[in-house]
Amino acid sequence: MPEPESVFSAGSTQYPSYDDAGATAAYVTTDRGTDWLLGHFFVFEALGLPTLGAGKVLDFGCGPGAVADFAARRFGVRVLATDVAPAMLEMARKRGTPDVEYHQLTEGRAVGLPDACADAAMCSFVLTAVPAIEGLRTALSEIRRLMKPGARLAILGTDPDCLGMSFTSVEPGEPGVNYQTGDVVPVRLRTVDGAWQQFTNYYWPLSVYENLLAEAGFSGIEQHRPTVDQAESVADPELFHSSEWAAEQACPPLIIITADA
Repeated sequence: MPEPESVFSAGSTQYPSYDDAGATAAYVTTDRGTDWLLGHFFVFEALGLPTLGAGKVLDFGCGPGAVADFAARRFGVRVLATDVAPAMLEMARKRGTPDVEYHQLTEGRAVGLPDACADAAMCSFVLTAVPAIEGLRTALSEIRRLMKPGARLAILGTDPDCLGMSFTSVEPGEPGVNYQTGDVVPVRLRTVDGAWQQFTNYYWPLSVYENLLAEAGFSGIEQHRPTVDQAESVADPELFHSSEWAAEQACPPLIIITADA
């Protein structure tokens, strides 16, 4: 079934989904400063990666592999990286990270990974790219299958309360639009040369994620909204001091949902 048309501005480059080969090439040029400052570093903390040792971490929807690469090199964990897009996996494999293994997601299943193989799991900016409730249900069910009992999951995404605002490296949604469940949400990502690339996300209220997590057998579900002040002691200092992060201070744009398998 074709995806809904996006509402990108006239004349812009449009990528209907992150699976598109052109989107992969564009995605790797983006500056994800906001996502790292208030997202990935907090995910690592939430999962206890600094003390996990030689544990296995599932990166569900790894994209071009930057987060998996960083986690493996920084914390010494083994990363089980999965993605539905062959172009993304190809790009990720080119990084040559010794402690990351890659698995194709086919019909919602991570090919080659057994049940209960992960000590922790992260799913970053993935569920907002899923266009249907059933796809969300399939993804969370597969994540639950791969996690050991008691393992911690961290889901990272945009806070729906901040749609329509402009941040240092991302503009999620259009100003003044009241999005409804399942609506297309255009997302603009700033590239390293200051231009913008545009992608398609979908609007899912936080209650949808929480209900589906419970349905999949997760417990201890909590929400966390990292702030710039907190990032000073969590994120890399060079990144923290690279910008004033004024918009991020006014409305922290990201949310992390944690849950236990």
